[in-house]
Amino acid sequence: MRTLLAIIATLAVSSTASEALARPYVDGTVSLGIGLGDPTALDAKFWTGNGSGLDIGLGLEHFDDIFGIYAEYEFGLAAFRLGDNGGRGVFYVGIGGAVAFKDNDHTSVALIIPIGLDFRLASPIDIFIEARPGAGLVHRPAFGIGGQIGIRFRL
Repeated sequence: MRTLLAIIATLAVSSTASEALARPYVDGTVSLGIGLGDPTALDAKFWTGNGSGLDIGLGLEHFDDIFGIYAEYEFGLAAFRLGDNGGRGVFYVGIGGAVAFKDNDHTSVALIIPIGLDFRLASPIDIFIEARPGAGLVHRPAFGIGGQIGIRFRL
């Protein structure tokens, strides 16, 4: 997994920055789908332009019965082309929060910092891969890392 992320990040950085920044990545659309991993969740991204957007999800934390909600704002840092077929990609970093509910005695709150890649294909499909380091603020005050790989459909 680390090797795959390193290869993708290298490809993203090696693309021509001037061309990538001159053309906006996306003009404010909505993408809905699913992210698999930690958490496994229904995911919605509200694009605000230039590869940035608000990402919200509802699902299961830590592959067990902990229901979680997350919201993060992702800042598009570097855009790149995906071949000659009109697809685009973006490397992003963000900030957000997550709340997980297990029962009345177990609610946790965390600060999360998503780091990822989003691939917007020429078809109405987005594929994303994301690492999500975070720090528990309530109930579980500890550092941890989650992540997802997922697919969303643009509306």
